[in-house]
Amino acid sequence: MPQLVSIQEISEETGLEESLLRFYESEYPSELPDKILQGDMLAFDVCAIEAFQRIHDLHQGEQLEPTAGEGRYARVIAVTSGKGGVGKTNIALNLAIEMQRFGKMCIVLDADMGMANVHLLAGIPAGNNIRDIISSGRDIVDIIAEGPEGIGIIPGGGGILSLADSSRHDRMKVIDALRTVEKEAEVIIVDTGAGMGSSVRDFLACADDLLFVLSPDITSLADAYGLLKALHHEKMSERPVYSVINMVETLKQAAGVAHRFSSCAHEFLGRNVENIGYILKDSTVAAATVRRTPYSVFKPQARVSKNTRNIAAALLKNEESTIRVSSAFGRYMNLLRAQKM
Repeated sequence: MPQLVSIQEISEETGLEESLLRFYESEYPSELPDKILQGDMLAFDVCAIEAFQRIHDLHQGEQLEPTAGEGRYARVIAVTSGKGGVGKTNIALNLAIEMQRFGKMCIVLDADMGMANVHLLAGIPAGNNIRDIISSGRDIVDIIAEGPEGIGIIPGGGGILSLADSSRHDRMKVIDALRTVEKEAEVIIVDTGAGMGSSVRDFLACADDLLFVLSPDITSLADAYGLLKALHHEKMSERPVYSVINMVETLKQAAGVAHRFSSCAHEFLGRNVENIGYILKDSTVAAATVRRTPYSVFKPQARVSKNTRNIAAALLKNEESTIRVSSAFGRYMNLLRAQKM
């Protein structure tokens, strides 16, 4: 039986902060041994102590170069909410369109369990979806549909739901396919399901950035905080967490909701949540939905489109300038490997 050490023990041995070790773990997984399930926790082989120290020593000099076979990976932004009905999917789709207009090659992954409808809002016909990777062995390239403004869309079609119930081999096949997409796109926006289901939490735990969509409804705030709290207790690594307040009447209302969410997160969880924008109520959204056209395409100068454009610009402004050498879906694959089957 190999000698195992926890992240806390590695911190004590190396003198490095635990948060720094978790950053290295997320950014340089190929430099570290796989985690091993021990009881109810994941631990490293003792050789990880030397590996973490090596990463730190190199990081103090210059940025680690990608290892053989690796390269630049897409930035994966998970758009989520504590409850349904807050406009999460519309925001995910239109954010991708606005980022594409800013010159970023964007793909939307519809990961909403059982309620996959990105293709409906985008006005593209139902076709191949994630489920076909398992059922018929289709290549991921055959599944990506061309959406408005040239964005790519990976339809869910219930595929993520069946993915949760599929075998370990099938799940690995799908996640490995998504890793391939990471090397082609610049930004992948994941439209997760609402709530705290296991597959939702898995995507959030592995994404590079988390974007919480809230509405002024008090239940939206409570459920969003509940989801963030669940992630925190599962020791989610210190990745950026943002909030967007949707369907607000006034800027004052938006500021109030954003402040309550960030204050609760900071006071009770010790996490920073940055509000990155708001979207005012706009009849354009309903009119665009009826026409199965994204509102940013239907009326680019509508205030909802301008609000979304501002959020896209803010997210891109916060983008890291260094090469992204860590695969988000690779982290997801490592998580699946560690789970009991």
